[in-house]
Amino acid sequence: MDEIDRKILEILREDARIANEALGKKVDLSEPAARRRVANLVSRGVIRRFTVDVEEGGAVQALVFVTLLPSAASEKIMRELTRAPGVTALFEISGDTDMVVRLAAPDMDELNRRIDTLRHHPEITATKTNMVLKKWK
Repeated sequence: MDEIDRKILEILREDARIANEALGKKVDLSEPAARRRVANLVSRGVIRRFTVDVEEGGAVQALVFVTLLPSAASEKIMRELTRAPGVTALFEISGDTDMVVRLAAPDMDELNRRIDTLRHHPEITATKTNMVLKKWK
């Protein structure tokens, strides 16, 4: 993978729907050359899929820092939470808390319901919620 491929990946991360002609102009290639580069990245498995990143509801998000019981099976809980409504990201972390859950909801009432669901999990001992005020990336 060369510098042009890296630039193509950077552009596609920002806009996966960009036309090959526009992509080529951004990296100083013709449309057919840009198309071949993208096809090559796909065939080599560098690009696995093109997707749309939509925040659920788009209105409100929070980061919920979660502490588990010492005896909790964290992997099992993580798998459960990946299927919970509104969970857009889930991180197992080091430190005083065990994980961070990024939650999204269409409004504050629904976000509160989703946080309450976390709080009532039998193996979760504590939560601390921080609202997302602005997303930069």
